[in-house]
Amino acid sequence: MNSAKELMKRPEVCSDELIKFIDDSMNGFRKYKILTTAVKLQLFEYTNDPVSSEELAAKMGCNPEMVPLLCDVLCECGLLVSNEEKYSNTELTKTYLVSDSPFSQLNYLRDMERSIAMWEKLDEIITNGPVIVDKQSFFGDRVIHSMAENAKCGMLQEVVETVTENIDFESVRKMLDLGGGHGLYSIAFVGQNKKLKAFVFDLPQVTEHTKMYAEKYRTDQVDVIPGNFFTDDIGSGYDIVFSSLNPGGRVPDLIPKIVSALKQGGIFVNRQVPGGDSGSMETLNWNLWTFDDTKKARSQFSFENSVSLDEYIDILKANNLDVFKEIDLTDGSRIVFSRRM
Repeated sequence: MNSAKELMKRPEVCSDELIKFIDDSMNGFRKYKILTTAVKLQLFEYTNDPVSSEELAAKMGCNPEMVPLLCDVLCECGLLVSNEEKYSNTELTKTYLVSDSPFSQLNYLRDMERSIAMWEKLDEIITNGPVIVDKQSFFGDRVIHSMAENAKCGMLQEVVETVTENIDFESVRKMLDLGGGHGLYSIAFVGQNKKLKAFVFDLPQVTEHTKMYAEKYRTDQVDVIPGNFFTDDIGSGYDIVFSSLNPGGRVPDLIPKIVSALKQGGIFVNRQVPGGDSGSMETLNWNLWTFDDTKKARSQFSFENSVSLDEYIDILKANNLDVFKEIDLTDGSRIVFSRRM
């Protein structure tokens, strides 16, 4: 039976660790909502130049008492600065959170909504299994633009520099970008070699976006091949077959097709995440959903018909490809260079 004296009994396990976990989780959620609310209300579009909270509230059509409270938190987060009672964007915000910046991450941020929606269904997923996602709808406008924005923030530049510095790139004339999506890697490559013709192979609905990006960056050196590289012909006579983080990058069944597509002495440049070292949170996130026609393996960035990168490299060697260089990049991915013998 409970008694008043029992209220003075302390728990044997201290609650500090649990309370901190709960508070940190809530603070993370608050920061996410603060950022997405500011973007949704286009706040950062109005703060490129210093503006008072009253002027800002009027431009946004928002409550004049709430806007300065939001702005003060954004200042604490390093996204706004306050000077003489006026707010303006930091350099970080000007670079990544304004729509007319070439490095804008607004599509990437909006694409997070899909991930949030998936996590909100976690109890259902744990009960019933992964959500089945249609591949055609998955690779819609938002995800392609999100991937393109992300690439431009430094990884594209690092990948292109690494490739061009480690092969005789000036002699390359024909390149296949396998699963190249937005095509920005190909567009960057042809920008380094005016004699290069690049072909981006991807699903038909994806290559429509590729053509848009090629037009945006005013190049006629990039063309597209719509199709499914698992089932369709990918062409031949390539000096380079380039693959960056695409689902076929560790699928052994594709290797003979890639070898046949290369010229004698042609180079297969494959960027992949080695895998096997992802944490439990990343592993759970990877397993929340799967494609309708391509099942995932348990570990991050792996599919049921893929193998580890080390196994894949051994299979490359067994298929008349000389693996002559492996280079780790700053994001944890690795580029494997192999040459057709």
